[in-house]
Amino acid sequence: MSRYAEQIAREFPLRHKAQEKERFRTFLVGELRRMGYSAGLQSRESMLSRGGSVTNVVAGDPETARVILVAHYDTGIREPLPPMICPTRPVTYALYQALTPTLALLLSLVLSFAVTMPLNMPTLTLPLFLLLIICGLLYLRFGPSETRNTDDNTSGVAALLETAAALTPRYRGQVAFAFLDCGMGGRMLGARAFRGAYPSVKEKTVINVNCVAWGDELLILPSKYSRWNTEVLDAINDSFENTEEKTCFLKTEGLAYYPSDNRAFRYSVTICACEKLAGFGRCILPRRAERGGADEENLRLLREGLCRLIAAYQR
Repeated sequence: MSRYAEQIAREFPLRHKAQEKERFRTFLVGELRRMGYSAGLQSRESMLSRGGSVTNVVAGDPETARVILVAHYDTGIREPLPPMICPTRPVTYALYQALTPTLALLLSLVLSFAVTMPLNMPTLTLPLFLLLIICGLLYLRFGPSETRNTDDNTSGVAALLETAAALTPRYRGQVAFAFLDCGMGGRMLGARAFRGAYPSVKEKTVINVNCVAWGDELLILPSKYSRWNTEVLDAINDSFENTEEKTCFLKTEGLAYYPSDNRAFRYSVTICACEKLAGFGRCILPRRAERGGADEENLRLLREGLCRLIAAYQR
């Protein structure tokens, strides 16, 4: 495991509650400043986030940078079913996502009848059913924290830190780094706050690094607008290389959907690591990465590829 991935997992295993995220932001700002970057916090009030606000960590100047690298740093709650993402099969992903609420509704209905029917109190069936649904909704906000978060998204944060450390001063003016808050569950609150604070970002290439700890293929997914930018696509192809054990695949055709902060940016490119599973296509199983931690080869390929990509913007 890389130094940053190991340090984050050891010292900041959870980044869900306000105080946990504050401690981690302090570490991020200190580490980035130690590297020589101008780093600080960017906040915006939000009633939808725990604590009432979202706070991003930003290094560099997003207004003058030509490319933006982003990764969400927060962790979420433990989902009832193992999380799974199928980037190249959106319908399969949507059906799997629908499985949890469907099972929750069925379980609530069965429990409601199981309690009220033996008591011969059918009028309480609907109130009890609604109460169980409310309890389920409360779980989504106040449930236990997910401890197995190396993939989503300790690995993405570690990849950005390693890239920031490896960049020479010559190229640092070409890039800005944004570590985004409230990215779990596709909420994109931190991404929207970042986009609102720096309007020029809407017209720039934003590379989102998410779930890169495990998998033999680095899957690169440009948005539908970035698919037409041949300059960016050529730079990506020239920057990322295959090895004997790993491949880098730039997908520019067919359906693709990735439920992360990339959706907040028009000209986004998402990088994730996946494995091919029969019936599911290219698949990401975040909890599976805990078996061996973050793959050092994945992080090395990302670090070197991102450094070459940033250097290409200076030519």
